[in-house]
Amino acid sequence: MINVNQQALLELIKASLFETKPSFSSGVDWDAVLQEAKDQAVVALAAPAVPKKEAAKWQTSVARNTANFLNLLNEQTKQIRLFEAAGIPLVILKGFAAAMYYPAPLRRAMGDIDFLVPPEYFESARSLMDENGYAFNSDHGTDRDYSYTIRGVVLELHHRYSDEKWDIDPLILESFPDISTREVFNHHFPVLPEMINGLVLLDHVRHHLQGGLGIRQIIDWMMFVHANLNDESWETGFAQLARGAGLETLAVTMTSMCKKWFGLTDPITWCDPADEDTAQELLEAVFDYGDFGSKLTEEIQPAEYITISARRMGLFRYLQARGEQNWTKSQEHPFLRRFAWLYQIFRYIKRGLSAVFHGEPIAKGMSSGTEKFDFLERLGLNR
Repeated sequence: MINVNQQALLELIKASLFETKPSFSSGVDWDAVLQEAKDQAVVALAAPAVPKKEAAKWQTSVARNTANFLNLLNEQTKQIRLFEAAGIPLVILKGFAAAMYYPAPLRRAMGDIDFLVPPEYFESARSLMDENGYAFNSDHGTDRDYSYTIRGVVLELHHRYSDEKWDIDPLILESFPDISTREVFNHHFPVLPEMINGLVLLDHVRHHLQGGLGIRQIIDWMMFVHANLNDESWETGFAQLARGAGLETLAVTMTSMCKKWFGLTDPITWCDPADEDTAQELLEAVFDYGDFGSKLTEEIQPAEYITISARRMGLFRYLQARGEQNWTKSQEHPFLRRFAWLYQIFRYIKRGLSAVFHGEPIAKGMSSGTEKFDFLERLGLNR
């Protein structure tokens, strides 16, 4: 169950998004509410409804959020103009393509700028960024996206969006001819068609359910629903997209949760079949994780991940697969691959996991991993 401070944060969010009058239980610790809002990256969103005697404590974070929002918006516009001049098509993912659904976009916290170009333009896009002062950071160990920095802003250049087992890239790429332009504070940017954009926001929630899901991603989805998904548009359009992507149960469950706890008042019935216990568990998971998993300890995260992965694949197959990925010598010398599982065990030991494997934190992480596996199974998200 969520506590009174978390309930208070939900009341603040409802008031900010839907102009409701907040109702707070007795015993609220407002310092704890502020910390929860920081953990969830929703300080600026919740701040307008904070009681006046507490409001001053929130203003530094609100001002920082505003400055960051406007800085990213300016950099995004510069980057879009650069690509347009070079004839390279692109589309903005998440970020401002989610904020545009908010009644006050400036209150959404921003992290980086994600954008996607068709695969055939990827190398040209990389060259263009290299030539115009964007500093390359990392390819994150894959060729899915490349991270760049300019003037303190991080930009993620994608030619693929999807995880391997949740491939919605064909839908994204097919929709490029139907890209539209949206506007925030007189800054224009290209976005995917509404239903495909919503599918990306839904899949973003799925992606972070492994251990980094926070309130911000939930609200992105909720505001898309509020703007686009009545019963008719669900039945005639989005349901098929969600079902095809394996995300229908997640969409139904999350929307039911938003109606019950986040203030979504739309008269929709398509989410009524949701399992209430699973919706409650999803809410608790969001408060347990924090934005991008900020509230999870380093000890619990690896153990939880290993437990989930081992249950999906079998422990030996998991160790073998991870060992082949991580042991470069096994890639160079095929005869070593049979020992990759052993290499992976020693790798975990080297990283310090063996020291805590018999202690409480790792046991808690393994227990949490078992529970999360079952939870993801109920949402249809174990592949």
